[in-house]
Amino acid sequence: MVNGTSSTTNSNGATGSSIISALGTGSGIDTNKLADQLTEANNAVQSQRLTTKKTLLETQISDFGRLRSSLAKLETAAAKLGSADTFNAKSLSIPDTTLLAITKLDAAAVAGSYQLKVEQIAQPQSLSSGTFASMTDPIGKGTLTIRLGEWNAGVTAFTVDSSKTAGGTITIDDSNNSLTGLRDSINKGNLGVTASIISDGGGYKLLLTAKSGAKNEIEITATEDPASLGLASFNFNETTRNLIQQQEGRDAQVRVNGLLVSRESNQIKDVVGGLEFDLFASSLTETINVTINHDKATAEQTIRDFVTAYNTFKTEVEKLVGFDSELEAYGSLQRDPLAKSITQGLRNILSSSVAGLSGNFNALSSMGIRTKLDGSLEIIENKKDQENLDFRAAIDNHFDSVRDIFVPKTSSSSVNIDVNKYSAKSQPGTYDVVITQQPSKGKLTNDDVIAFPFDTTGKDYSFTFSLNGVSTASISLPDGKTYTSGAQLAADFQSLINLDANLKAVKTTVAVSFEANKLVFTSDSYGSSSKVAFTAAGGDMSDLGIAVRGGVTGSDVGGTVGGVAAFGYGNILLPAIGSKAEGLSMIVQPGTTSGSITFSRGFSGSMTNLINEFLKSSGTIKERETNITKDIKNVTKAEADLTRRSEAYRARLMAQFQAMESIVRSLNSTGDFLDGILDRLPFTSKNN
Repeated sequence: MVNGTSSTTNSNGATGSSIISALGTGSGIDTNKLADQLTEANNAVQSQRLTTKKTLLETQISDFGRLRSSLAKLETAAAKLGSADTFNAKSLSIPDTTLLAITKLDAAAVAGSYQLKVEQIAQPQSLSSGTFASMTDPIGKGTLTIRLGEWNAGVTAFTVDSSKTAGGTITIDDSNNSLTGLRDSINKGNLGVTASIISDGGGYKLLLTAKSGAKNEIEITATEDPASLGLASFNFNETTRNLIQQQEGRDAQVRVNGLLVSRESNQIKDVVGGLEFDLFASSLTETINVTINHDKATAEQTIRDFVTAYNTFKTEVEKLVGFDSELEAYGSLQRDPLAKSITQGLRNILSSSVAGLSGNFNALSSMGIRTKLDGSLEIIENKKDQENLDFRAAIDNHFDSVRDIFVPKTSSSSVNIDVNKYSAKSQPGTYDVVITQQPSKGKLTNDDVIAFPFDTTGKDYSFTFSLNGVSTASISLPDGKTYTSGAQLAADFQSLINLDANLKAVKTTVAVSFEANKLVFTSDSYGSSSKVAFTAAGGDMSDLGIAVRGGVTGSDVGGTVGGVAAFGYGNILLPAIGSKAEGLSMIVQPGTTSGSITFSRGFSGSMTNLINEFLKSSGTIKERETNITKDIKNVTKAEADLTRRSEAYRARLMAQFQAMESIVRSLNSTGDFLDGILDRLPFTSKNN
């Protein structure tokens, strides 16, 4: 029994000791590691979900950047197709010559052969003054009025060119009363005349050089200050010519295919449209053969480049929205609705007819570019049995129609309605235009019939003129001049008014004509702000039927576009905001009652407009990226919240472990005490 009892008792003690041993003596468990493991296990699922979501969002941000880059490249390729210059490119053939040099050939040049013969080169008129002993000696005070026009062969009669806006009046006072001061004032005045001082060995002369051309010759009229005479020595007008003409002004003369044309300058820019050349010398015997040809190769290569660009775009984007075989994984944008709408929108444009074009030649498929089953583009060539689907035949035989497919196009049924602008908001289509109010210009007609001839000598023909709300300084008809015709008088009025510094500053002009024996003053602009008035008139202006009064104010054009009331300003008609035609702009000439306009954005315009909606700073991609960034911030916040919760959970575990440690230490103490009791109990003493 004892032995048995003793055996049982030892077994219980061993069991208790083993439990205590398992729990550790004092703190045998690594509670920190255990808390970490339990915390990690508790958060593993949620942490993994947040990490996966954040990784996906960050990848989508990166992939939208890649999509943006691919779209930008495609837009560049499409934009080149929208340039008229791409389809109007020209090439040039010209022999070696010393008479001229081609300086520019642009897309507007008309193809053809041209025979050029340079018969005369342009030269400027030059005038020289008398000799001055010093460049700083006084020359007199007052004003010098410079006008441009044409002298007759004998230099006795001057015809002012009233279309010239160069010229003007300069004032000579104490600040510039010298030959040097006069030179500098002329050069700073933007008068169309260059002044220089030439030393002839015995003194100094003022040399005035006009711009080249027969109608850029100079008339100078001095108005002297009675207290400081001398400016009259620079007179060069019909009454007094104190300057000496050293060289007359001449126009350049060139024959183009036998037709003689004249130009003021040796820089010829508008004889053959789109072709510019400089003249160096003339020859009555040499003929220069110039040939301008269409260059279809530029357009063809640009189209091919676009097809290549689109196929490259498709390959790059498929990795983002589809299966990437290289990574053997689906792209991050596979389920993104925006990415899918972008690719679908581009496919729709590729397969659709170009809005605003009539007939059957109105889509890529019309010219042999088709979409394959895999979505890529393919150019069909050399299928003579299907000419309307053959790219080669389209380029060779229907080039103008090919251009219309790609390039934005506007047209009007009326020659008096010109569509000059469109915007991204303009929708392709045909719109009826009805004019309900004609555009007009401000106009004033003098009161009485003018009798010719009349002489201005000793009379006060001064006046102040107001044009479109801008007032001139006081202006006077030349003193001592006899007018023999209304055309001559009208030309002087127009020239003197348009040379006023105030009007030149705002770049506004008046046209003066002589109709039914009366002067007619017409503003250069249309609209309700177009006004003409005499605000002051000298005592003898009544001889010309002119008094202080205003004329008839101009009117703005009015009408409808597509049945919707439009906005008119001057002779510009703008469709209503929000209407389908919004953004189109029309120049309407007086007399127009109705017409229709047609607008086609072209394939290129539609493609670039769509891509721009995606790429612009306020576009859909930017909006999507902004939302993804917000989602990333939310995930980051959720991760921070999870971390805080994890730290709290771990803190609770550690508190529990600390309580457990206290219990363990207590159990260890109790175990030690029990071991001592067992040794002292009867029948358990080791000494028995």
